[in-house]
Amino acid sequence: MPSGISPFFVPADWRKIQSLHRVTKSFPDERHIMRLSVIRPLMALPLLLAGSSLPAQAEDHPLGAMLDPHHHSPLIYPPAELEFHKSGTAHVRCTISAAGIATDCQSSASQPDFGLAAEQMAYSSTFLPAYQNSVAVPGTWEKTYTFHASPDLTTPMLDKTHTPPPHYPEAADAAGIGGHITVLCQIDPMGAAHDCTVSDGPPILQRASLAYFSLARYYPALKEGQPVAAQYRGNITWDTPHPVDQQGFR
Repeated sequence: MPSGISPFFVPADWRKIQSLHRVTKSFPDERHIMRLSVIRPLMALPLLLAGSSLPAQAEDHPLGAMLDPHHHSPLIYPPAELEFHKSGTAHVRCTISAAGIATDCQSSASQPDFGLAAEQMAYSSTFLPAYQNSVAVPGTWEKTYTFHASPDLTTPMLDKTHTPPPHYPEAADAAGIGGHITVLCQIDPMGAAHDCTVSDGPPILQRASLAYFSLARYYPALKEGQPVAAQYRGNITWDTPHPVDQQGFR
Protein backbone atom coordinates (compact mmCIF):
# COMPACT_ATOMS: atom_id res chain seq x y z
CA MET A 1 0.00 0.00 0.00
CA PRO A 2 1.46 3.42 -0.86
CA SER A 3 2.75 5.54 1.96
CA GLY A 4 0.47 8.20 3.38
CA ILE A 5 -2.63 6.14 2.71
CA SER A 6 -4.99 5.48 5.57
CA PRO A 7 -5.00 1.87 6.80
CA PHE A 8 -8.74 1.94 6.26
CA PHE A 9 -8.27 2.66 2.50
CA VAL A 10 -9.46 -0.18 0.30
CA PRO A 11 -8.01 -1.08 -3.14
CA ALA A 12 -11.28 -0.18 -4.89
CA ASP A 13 -10.97 3.43 -3.67
CA TRP A 14 -7.38 3.57 -4.92
CA ARG A 15 -8.47 2.54 -8.40
CA LYS A 16 -11.01 5.41 -8.41
CA ILE A 17 -8.26 7.93 -7.59
CA GLN A 18 -6.05 6.61 -10.41
CA SER A 19 -8.93 6.81 -12.88
CA LEU A 20 -9.74 10.38 -11.80
CA HIS A 21 -6.08 11.36 -12.25
CA ARG A 22 -6.04 10.02 -15.83
CA VAL A 23 -9.23 11.94 -16.73
CA THR A 24 -7.81 15.18 -15.29
CA LYS A 25 -4.63 14.87 -17.40
CA SER A 26 -6.69 14.42 -20.58
CA PHE A 27 -8.03 18.02 -20.36
CA PRO A 28 -5.78 20.91 -21.52
CA ASP A 29 -4.86 23.52 -18.99
CA GLU A 30 -6.39 27.03 -19.02
CA ARG A 31 -3.36 28.63 -20.69
CA HIS A 32 -3.68 26.28 -23.67
CA ILE A 33 -7.39 27.08 -24.00
CA MET A 34 -6.68 30.83 -23.96
CA ARG A 35 -4.03 30.46 -26.70
CA LEU A 36 -6.50 28.60 -28.96
CA SER A 37 -9.24 31.19 -28.36
CA VAL A 38 -6.90 33.94 -29.66
CA ILE A 39 -5.18 32.08 -32.53
CA ARG A 40 -8.27 30.62 -34.21
CA PRO A 41 -10.05 33.99 -34.84
CA LEU A 42 -6.77 35.43 -36.19
CA MET A 43 -6.49 32.50 -38.62
CA ALA A 44 -10.03 33.15 -39.88
CA LEU A 45 -9.53 36.94 -40.30
CA PRO A 46 -7.66 36.76 -43.67
CA LEU A 47 -10.46 34.60 -45.08
CA LEU A 48 -13.09 37.14 -44.01
CA LEU A 49 -11.09 40.03 -45.47
CA ALA A 50 -10.60 38.16 -48.74
CA GLY A 51 -14.30 37.38 -48.97
CA SER A 52 -15.30 41.01 -48.41
CA SER A 53 -13.16 42.15 -51.35
CA LEU A 54 -14.96 39.92 -53.90
CA PRO A 55 -16.93 42.01 -56.43
CA ALA A 56 -20.74 41.61 -56.59
CA GLN A 57 -21.89 39.43 -59.45
CA ALA A 58 -24.07 41.53 -61.80
CA GLU A 59 -27.01 40.00 -63.62
CA ASP A 60 -25.86 39.41 -67.19
CA HIS A 61 -29.03 37.81 -68.55
CA PRO A 62 -30.95 40.40 -70.62
CA LEU A 63 -34.61 41.11 -69.90
CA GLY A 64 -36.71 41.53 -73.04
CA ALA A 65 -38.79 44.58 -73.91
CA MET A 66 -42.43 44.57 -72.78
CA LEU A 67 -45.53 46.57 -73.67
CA ASP A 68 -46.23 49.11 -70.92
CA PRO A 69 -49.60 47.96 -69.50
CA HIS A 70 -50.48 51.50 -68.38
CA HIS A 71 -49.45 53.50 -71.47
CA HIS A 72 -50.38 51.62 -74.61
CA SER A 73 -52.89 52.31 -77.35
CA PRO A 74 -55.88 50.03 -77.92
CA LEU A 75 -55.85 47.55 -80.78
CA ILE A 76 -58.42 48.77 -83.31
CA TYR A 77 -60.43 46.29 -85.34
CA PRO A 78 -60.13 47.42 -88.98
CA PRO A 79 -63.56 48.83 -89.98
CA ALA A 80 -63.66 47.08 -93.37
CA GLU A 81 -62.97 43.65 -91.84
CA LEU A 82 -65.44 44.29 -89.03
CA GLU A 83 -68.15 45.35 -91.46
CA PHE A 84 -67.81 42.11 -93.42
CA HIS A 85 -67.25 40.00 -90.27
CA LYS A 86 -63.75 38.92 -91.27
CA SER A 87 -61.63 37.18 -88.63
CA GLY A 88 -57.90 36.54 -88.66
CA THR A 89 -54.53 36.97 -86.98
CA ALA A 90 -51.58 39.34 -87.11
CA HIS A 91 -48.05 38.74 -85.83
CA VAL A 92 -46.03 41.89 -85.21
CA ARG A 93 -42.34 42.19 -84.34
CA CYS A 94 -40.74 45.52 -83.40
CA THR A 95 -37.34 46.88 -82.47
CA ILE A 96 -37.66 48.74 -79.15
CA SER A 97 -35.15 51.48 -78.36
CA ALA A 98 -33.55 51.97 -74.94
CA ALA A 99 -36.06 54.80 -74.43
CA GLY A 100 -38.99 52.38 -74.84
CA ILE A 101 -40.09 53.47 -78.34
CA ALA A 102 -40.94 51.16 -81.24
CA THR A 103 -38.58 52.14 -84.08
CA ASP A 104 -39.12 49.40 -86.65
CA CYS A 105 -42.13 47.08 -86.88
CA GLN A 106 -42.80 44.26 -89.32
CA SER A 107 -45.99 42.22 -89.44
CA SER A 108 -47.43 39.15 -91.13
CA ALA A 109 -51.21 38.78 -91.13
CA SER A 110 -54.09 36.89 -92.69
CA GLN A 111 -55.49 40.24 -93.89
CA PRO A 112 -53.29 43.29 -94.66
CA ASP A 113 -55.41 45.58 -92.48
CA PHE A 114 -54.91 43.30 -89.47
CA GLY A 115 -51.15 43.74 -89.80
CA LEU A 116 -51.49 47.51 -90.17
CA ALA A 117 -53.68 47.66 -87.07
CA ALA A 118 -51.10 45.72 -85.03
CA GLU A 119 -48.26 47.95 -86.27
CA GLN A 120 -50.24 51.12 -85.54
CA MET A 121 -50.91 49.94 -81.99
CA ALA A 122 -47.18 49.32 -81.44
CA TYR A 123 -46.03 52.63 -82.95
CA SER A 124 -48.45 54.63 -80.78
CA SER A 125 -47.64 52.77 -77.54
CA THR A 126 -44.93 53.02 -74.89
CA PHE A 127 -42.73 50.06 -73.97
CA LEU A 128 -40.61 48.99 -71.03
CA PRO A 129 -37.16 48.59 -72.63
CA ALA A 130 -34.89 45.59 -72.40
CA TYR A 131 -32.30 45.58 -69.62
CA GLN A 132 -28.85 44.04 -69.41
CA ASN A 133 -26.58 44.48 -66.39
CA SER A 134 -29.17 46.91 -64.99
CA VAL A 135 -28.83 49.20 -68.04
CA ALA A 136 -31.58 49.87 -70.61
CA VAL A 137 -30.58 48.55 -74.04
CA PRO A 138 -32.31 48.19 -77.42
CA GLY A 139 -34.32 45.00 -77.75
CA THR A 140 -37.15 43.34 -79.64
CA TRP A 141 -40.81 42.73 -78.89
CA GLU A 142 -43.27 40.52 -80.71
CA LYS A 143 -46.82 39.32 -80.26
CA THR A 144 -49.61 37.59 -82.16
CA TYR A 145 -53.08 39.14 -82.09
CA THR A 146 -56.32 37.37 -82.95
CA PHE A 147 -59.20 39.27 -84.53
CA HIS A 148 -62.57 37.59 -84.17
CA ALA A 149 -65.72 39.08 -85.66
CA SER A 150 -68.86 37.58 -84.21
CA PRO A 151 -71.92 37.46 -86.49
CA ASP A 152 -73.88 38.90 -83.55
CA LEU A 153 -72.78 42.12 -81.89
CA THR A 154 -75.27 42.65 -79.09
CA THR A 155 -74.24 46.23 -78.28
CA PRO A 156 -72.93 49.04 -80.51
CA MET A 157 -69.25 49.96 -80.43
CA LEU A 158 -67.71 53.42 -80.45
CA ASP A 159 -65.73 53.96 -83.67
CA LYS A 160 -62.55 55.45 -82.19
CA THR A 161 -60.88 55.49 -85.59
CA HIS A 162 -63.23 58.21 -86.82
CA THR A 163 -64.04 59.82 -83.46
CA PRO A 164 -61.42 62.05 -81.80
CA PRO A 165 -60.89 61.81 -78.01
CA PRO A 166 -63.06 64.05 -75.81
CA HIS A 167 -61.79 67.57 -75.14
CA TYR A 168 -61.68 68.76 -71.55
CA PRO A 169 -63.65 72.04 -71.25
CA GLU A 170 -61.22 74.89 -70.60
CA ALA A 171 -63.42 76.43 -67.89
CA ALA A 172 -63.69 73.09 -66.05
CA ASP A 173 -59.95 72.57 -66.29
CA ALA A 174 -59.22 76.05 -64.92
CA ALA A 175 -61.68 75.58 -62.05
CA GLY A 176 -60.43 72.06 -61.24
CA ILE A 177 -63.84 70.48 -61.92
CA GLY A 178 -63.83 66.72 -62.50
CA GLY A 179 -66.14 63.74 -62.24
CA HIS A 180 -67.57 60.61 -63.82
CA ILE A 181 -70.34 61.01 -66.41
CA THR A 182 -72.48 58.31 -68.06
CA VAL A 183 -74.38 58.85 -71.31
CA LEU A 184 -77.03 56.55 -72.83
CA CYS A 185 -77.72 56.75 -76.58
CA GLN A 186 -79.83 54.88 -79.08
CA ILE A 187 -77.66 53.84 -82.05
CA ASP A 188 -79.43 53.25 -85.35
CA PRO A 189 -78.40 50.65 -87.99
CA MET A 190 -76.29 53.31 -89.75
CA GLY A 191 -74.15 53.92 -86.65
CA ALA A 192 -75.59 57.33 -85.70
CA ALA A 193 -76.61 58.31 -82.15
CA HIS A 194 -80.12 59.48 -81.20
CA ASP A 195 -82.01 60.41 -78.02
CA CYS A 196 -78.96 60.65 -75.76
CA THR A 197 -79.42 61.23 -72.02
CA VAL A 198 -76.80 62.09 -69.41
CA SER A 199 -76.32 61.14 -65.75
CA ASP A 200 -75.92 63.55 -62.84
CA GLY A 201 -72.72 65.55 -62.54
CA PRO A 202 -71.27 69.03 -62.97
CA PRO A 203 -73.35 70.77 -65.68
CA ILE A 204 -70.31 71.79 -67.75
CA LEU A 205 -69.11 68.17 -67.87
CA GLN A 206 -72.63 66.93 -68.57
CA ARG A 207 -72.81 69.11 -71.69
CA ALA A 208 -69.33 68.10 -72.85
CA SER A 209 -70.09 64.38 -72.40
CA LEU A 210 -73.46 64.65 -74.10
CA ALA A 211 -71.93 66.47 -77.07
CA TYR A 212 -69.12 63.93 -77.39
CA PHE A 213 -71.30 60.81 -77.52
CA SER A 214 -74.05 62.47 -79.58
CA LEU A 215 -71.61 63.44 -82.36
CA ALA A 216 -69.50 60.26 -82.30
CA ARG A 217 -69.62 57.50 -84.91
CA TYR A 218 -70.50 53.91 -83.96
CA TYR A 219 -70.44 50.36 -85.23
CA PRO A 220 -74.09 49.28 -84.96
CA ALA A 221 -75.22 46.16 -83.16
CA LEU A 222 -75.65 43.05 -85.31
CA LYS A 223 -78.27 40.36 -85.27
CA GLU A 224 -77.75 37.37 -87.55
CA GLY A 225 -75.15 39.44 -89.34
CA GLN A 226 -77.46 42.39 -90.01
CA PRO A 227 -77.17 45.85 -88.36
CA VAL A 228 -79.96 46.69 -85.92
CA ALA A 229 -80.80 49.55 -83.55
CA ALA A 230 -79.61 49.12 -79.96
CA GLN A 231 -78.70 51.12 -76.87
CA TYR A 232 -75.15 52.26 -76.16
CA ARG A 233 -73.78 53.16 -72.71
CA GLY A 234 -70.77 55.47 -72.67
CA ASN A 235 -68.64 56.59 -69.72
CA ILE A 236 -66.10 59.37 -69.29
CA THR A 237 -64.00 59.98 -66.20
CA TRP A 238 -62.92 63.62 -66.39
CA ASP A 239 -59.61 63.73 -64.53
CA THR A 240 -58.36 67.24 -63.72
CA PRO A 241 -54.65 66.30 -63.36
CA HIS A 242 -54.72 64.87 -66.91
CA PRO A 243 -57.16 67.00 -68.93
CA VAL A 244 -55.57 66.26 -72.32
CA ASP A 245 -55.48 62.45 -72.23
CA GLN A 246 -58.86 61.36 -70.86
CA GLN A 247 -59.14 57.79 -69.59
CA GLY A 248 -62.23 55.72 -68.99
CA PHE A 249 -64.26 56.64 -72.05
CA ARG A 250 -65.42 53.93 -74.43
